Amino acid sequence: MDKNLNFKLIDGTFKPSDAKSVLTTLVKDKIKFHELELFSAHERFGIELPHSKKRIAELNEILLQISQVLKDYESEEVEIRISGTIEVLAVEKKEKNEVF
Repeated sequence: MDKNLNFKLIDGTFKPSDAKSVLTTLVKDKIKFHELELFSAHERFGIELPHSKKRIAELNEILLQISQVLKDYESEEVEIRISGTIEVLAVEKKEKNEVF
C-alpha cells in the first residue's frame, strides 16, 4: 500500500503584501517548531540540537530574503504567484544513539 502523500499547500496569486504575509507566516511557524525542539531537548535531556540551530539560522536568512524581494514589488503593479507542493515519503530510519 502506497502511504506516500503529495499535496499543494499553496497555489495562488497574491498582492505582494499578502504574498509576504503568507510566506513569512509559514517560515516563522517552522522557526517556532525548531525553537520548541531546542527548548524541549535542553530542558528534558540537557542537550543541544545542532541541526535545529542551523535550520533556525537558515530560516531567518530566508525571512530576510522574502522581505527584501517582496518589498521591491510592493510599489509595482504586479502580483506574486506562489506554488508549493509538499511531498511526504516514508524512508528508512537512521540508526542513532541520540535522543532526537
